[in-house]
Amino acid sequence: MKSVSCILLGLFLFSSLYAQDLISSYDPKATLTPDQCYDVVKNLWDGLKKVSDSYGIQAGVKSEFESTAEFNSRIRREKEEFAAKVNQFSENNKLSGRNFSVWMKADLVKYDADNQVYSIKSPTQILVQPKKNDIAVTCPENKYVTVAEKNHKGYRSAYIQLKTEPEFSWYVNTVTAQAAKQKEYNMYFKLSFTLSVSVNDSDNQIVLQLHPNKLALMDQAENFIYWSEDIR
Repeated sequence: MKSVSCILLGLFLFSSLYAQDLISSYDPKATLTPDQCYDVVKNLWDGLKKVSDSYGIQAGVKSEFESTAEFNSRIRREKEEFAAKVNQFSENNKLSGRNFSVWMKADLVKYDADNQVYSIKSPTQILVQPKKNDIAVTCPENKYVTVAEKNHKGYRSAYIQLKTEPEFSWYVNTVTAQAAKQKEYNMYFKLSFTLSVSVNDSDNQIVLQLHPNKLALMDQAENFIYWSEDIR
């Protein structure tokens, strides 16, 4: 039993260090590409999946030599240890207080000169793992960002995407709208967010949650902000 515990501890430490190495390789002041954002979320997910699997091996099965009281006590203890491992994973990867940002393409659809409104879409979708019983990637309800799950011919997938269906409305004067149109290839949304990790006690599901805190419409090349709003 001692050797099994050592192996599980080793797997946990390895997965945590691997994810930490990937995250620390990115400059926190630099904005991620969608592919880099995928890498960050995917490697965190992979590390957390190993933590979840190590818990699943031990928990939930009552030995014939355990009394009910002993079994319930062990389950409570293992749940506390599991939550501690998840919290330690978050601390090792310095997720608390760390801000990320990612570029998401902005397509200028049509300008309404009468009402001075530009309709905008974003085609960018950042692939994440769909929700599973043991781990889920989520995003709190807000105006601009979601983690959307899709089912195509029985194959489930999930994406971080902006809510631009219906189209986003940018209220802007005609002169500025024309200037933006001339540089449409450089027009991007910049999404800023944090990541947190927690455990849903009711079903022992690990939750990797994206917390969007700001959205800006920018000229990526010039690093010029046309519009921005804090997300609460």
